[in-house]
Amino acid sequence: MATLTPHDDLLFIRQADSILRGEWLGEYNQLTLIKGQFYPLFISLCYWLNIPLLAAQQLLYGFASFVAIWAVYPFIKRKWLMFLLFLFLLLNPFSFYYPMIGRIFREAIYGTLGLLTFSCFLGMFLRIRWPIKSVAVWAVGAGIFLSAFWHTREESIWLVPSLLMLLALGFFNLRGLPRSRAISLSGCYILPLAILIGFHTILVSLNKHYYQVPNTIEILTPEFKSAYGGLLRIQSDEWRQFIPVVRDVREKTYAVSPTFRELQPFLEGDLGQKWQNAAGETDIPAAFFIWAFRDSAAAAGYYKDGLSTLQFYKRMGEEIDQACAEGKLECNSRITSLVPSWHKEYYHLLLPTYFSVLKQIISFNGVSADIRGFRSQGPREVIQLYERVTRETALSSLPPGTQDPEPRYHGHLIKEKAKILSDIGKYYKVVVPPLFLLAFIAFLGVLGKSIFRRKIRLMTVAGAATLTGVLALAFILTLLAITSYSEIARAMHAAYPMVLLFIILVGIDVFFGPLPYRSASEVQTADLAESRVSGRKRLNEDSSPLNLRIPN
Repeated sequence: MATLTPHDDLLFIRQADSILRGEWLGEYNQLTLIKGQFYPLFISLCYWLNIPLLAAQQLLYGFASFVAIWAVYPFIKRKWLMFLLFLFLLLNPFSFYYPMIGRIFREAIYGTLGLLTFSCFLGMFLRIRWPIKSVAVWAVGAGIFLSAFWHTREESIWLVPSLLMLLALGFFNLRGLPRSRAISLSGCYILPLAILIGFHTILVSLNKHYYQVPNTIEILTPEFKSAYGGLLRIQSDEWRQFIPVVRDVREKTYAVSPTFRELQPFLEGDLGQKWQNAAGETDIPAAFFIWAFRDSAAAAGYYKDGLSTLQFYKRMGEEIDQACAEGKLECNSRITSLVPSWHKEYYHLLLPTYFSVLKQIISFNGVSADIRGFRSQGPREVIQLYERVTRETALSSLPPGTQDPEPRYHGHLIKEKAKILSDIGKYYKVVVPPLFLLAFIAFLGVLGKSIFRRKIRLMTVAGAATLTGVLALAFILTLLAITSYSEIARAMHAAYPMVLLFIILVGIDVFFGPLPYRSASEVQTADLAESRVSGRKRLNEDSSPLNLRIPN
């Protein structure tokens, strides 16, 4: 579905088109470096591979589901069960939720990349007794997908605690191993970070070469943080929730910052009014203020090149900081540069909002696969650009009743497909919440028992890392829901695969966790002759990496 949205879908399409033309992200303006660069790179890659974009996104999620189940292969000896677990993860209803997967949203691959990243780290750490080549393959995959994940959306830090737990698990398991193997495994564990640094360096170098901006995203530069963060920390008695820089703050800042004053005709004029109208507010809300702020800087003539733009933001930040230091402005301490200030009135909202967000994640509500009623928007040349870059056929832009009549069988097929997918969504809505609750109770029981016995199984740690990811993302979304905007449904999509994976890992831990861990040779033996399973060599449970002993 093509849309005329220059800050979302159309931005990625235009950037991918520029990459395909060999012009990196295209002409420099206030939108060029506002979002991570991997999604337009992914769109370009799909074009080069001659794979329609929407099909490629579904194939990628199918691959991620396979990788997640394959990661725990050493613990499951029943292939039919692996297949069922794969289907359970594959049929995640939010993988076919419309219009999310029908529009050019980076969320369509963001959750998939998160699942791939976590699964590759998990697969790497669960194969401590496998050949180094096998561990290295998982490490390379972890590095590639971590790099893609990290440069797709800006809140990717939510997965870091989970990965650190797995990293601690890996290094803890090196104790007692021969020195040469411990060194080799350590190298594998560090490899993903090296790949991430390398990929990040390449993106920074490209942006510096084309735009004189030495970062992947312009809003992460010290200059932009100085200016934007300076505005966010100015105090006002007229503050309002979801309005990060109220009109009173802007008026005070115009008086002390000549640089910020240059934006006054635009922020307080037609440009600012346009964003207010889009939000239906009497002031510019947090969801739109950063766009209005950067649009105003562009209107003032400061987006001709990256160097002058960063100098502009640096001057503004210095003027605001000086006014704060001299007492001309009442300012909070600079805790963060991109999130609105935290007010004491927010504390009573913290827990209710957090549990509301968590409930929304676990409940799997609001799934729809029906494309009827949706249509493309924009002039014909924009729709043609969508179709050319994505290799997809856009939905018709004509109003209902004016389109060319479609064959009856085609309409029937679309209707039946939507019904089947919607029914799957309904089943998950019924099944997932109680399964998650049971898994959570079972996880607490296994964890408590493990702590009591001072011996924790690997799958228990894996389940804890998965749950930590879900809870961390819910916390970040809670902060956004309290300080910035209440519409966080799109950002929730990364949590749904992790919820399903948590259920799977706890189930494996409960039913298969006590069984001996299988080394690579044992897995190969089982694959060659299932009838010889009872006679193959098994590792002793106490000496296997399946258990982590907790020191006194």
